[in-house]
Amino acid sequence: MEKVKKMEFYGGTLGACLPIITFMGCMLIIAVEQMVSLQLFCMAGFAGFCVAFLLAKDKKAFEEAVVDGIKNDTLCVIIFAFLLAGVLSQELRQSGLIEGLIWAITEIKLNAAFLPLIGFVTCCLISVSCGTSNGAIVAVLPILLPVSATVGASPAVVTGAIVSGAIFGDNLAPISDTTIASAVTQDAEVKDVVRTRLPYSLIAAAVSAVLFVIVGFATTQGVDMPELADASSAPTLLMLIIPVVMVILMLKGWKLIGTLVVCDIIGFVLCLVMGFISPEVMFSASGPVGAGLSGMLSVICFSFFMFALLEMLTRSGVFDLLLDKCMKIAKTPRQAEGLTVLITVIGGVAIGAASVSILFVGPVVRKIMQKYGIERTRGSNLLDGFGTSMGGIVPYNPIGLNAVSLAIASGVVASSFSFLDYLPYLFQSYMLMILFGLSIITGVGRKFENPEAAADTKTLEE
Repeated sequence: MEKVKKMEFYGGTLGACLPIITFMGCMLIIAVEQMVSLQLFCMAGFAGFCVAFLLAKDKKAFEEAVVDGIKNDTLCVIIFAFLLAGVLSQELRQSGLIEGLIWAITEIKLNAAFLPLIGFVTCCLISVSCGTSNGAIVAVLPILLPVSATVGASPAVVTGAIVSGAIFGDNLAPISDTTIASAVTQDAEVKDVVRTRLPYSLIAAAVSAVLFVIVGFATTQGVDMPELADASSAPTLLMLIIPVVMVILMLKGWKLIGTLVVCDIIGFVLCLVMGFISPEVMFSASGPVGAGLSGMLSVICFSFFMFALLEMLTRSGVFDLLLDKCMKIAKTPRQAEGLTVLITVIGGVAIGAASVSILFVGPVVRKIMQKYGIERTRGSNLLDGFGTSMGGIVPYNPIGLNAVSLAIASGVVASSFSFLDYLPYLFQSYMLMILFGLSIITGVGRKFENPEAAADTKTLEE
């Protein structure tokens, strides 16, 4: 294989770093100004891209780096996975499945003290089924928050429960953008990632559910819940067959792309045959296919810029330099995992959007995990566990911004309502971080790619 010529920049190492510094600086400004959006992140990528062009000594080498960067196998998988997952998510949402799930949950006829639990469980089901945390919040919060005011429940507790449920699905759903990003950047299969992540997610959810019951009874008057949806939406529960098919195919060894294609086709047929979506809407630009594809264009555009800049960092030698610095900090597998968490949290705070920060720091995490032969699903789970947990904690994350803006728009809370009001009740986030933190400290769940690596790293750890 022909050796790639080192890429040189005006200003030496600093000049090679300036494009990515510009990129990150723009994203940080966007986050601080609470203007988080993928469109603006794309503009940040474009700014870094232009700086790279201006500082590159050899413009031909610049173009070669751009082409090789976007030819990356990981990027190809990300693009198709995001597009297919976007279509499936829209099929599930536009079919009315969300309303069906809300109806099914409220048919249990619990009293209002269980309202936080209802919000949590409903958002868990929606976010796991549809792969959208923000979609779950948008669907549930405008319904349950006014109900909380009617029955005397705490709006802050209910909001925290809804955000917690959304984070559960964001962390676990096979079609979630964070699940896909965390798996692909670590060269892991989504089915393996979900399988190994499941115990952490379920334990965190079980503890969170108990806490929401306790807090619900402590803060709510015991009155009956009103009807939130009618039975006409019940047939849409048939769409739940799609996540079941997805799990079955993955267990049989199907790859992500093929699995998503099959599920997209099943969703397409079910929506038309059952009349959940009319042919006019299905084949329109705003239908599930049109909206699903177009809705993913921004994150794909962002990925193009990011992979091109990462390729330039690699060719300039800066990426290896940064990795060497990280390797000197992480001398054992435990320290390597701790460094992974630190990088993920810094990325989450600096960028705001979980999927974007995971895409950004994922390549660095992969190299760190590879040094110690740590199983690739482990890096993916740490990335996603802490990345999605930051969703409600970071105030300018889209999840937090959506929750606060919808809460204020409902008229139930004052205009001063902020993430600080529901922050104490983000039980799912806190439990995920605690569980993964304990796993790092104790080594429980840490596996290695081969026995030799396990033996060597065990010696280092001791």
